[in-house]
Amino acid sequence: MKTEYIFYTVGIIFAIATILYFTWEYLFDLARSFKVIALILLTLFFWFLANYLRERDV
Repeated sequence: MKTEYIFYTVGIIFAIATILYFTWEYLFDLARSFKVIALILLTLFFWFLANYLRERDV
């Protein structure tokens, strides 16, 4: 796998996570610690999904 694909994947994951976090920040009044945990879990989910799709050549 080329190095630039790894950086693109990480960048896309963080971009999506950032958009979702700021949307969540303004739409819901939740505890900050819950938002941080959700952001971390969402980032990990997208990372594992990207690895799964990479292995399957999707």
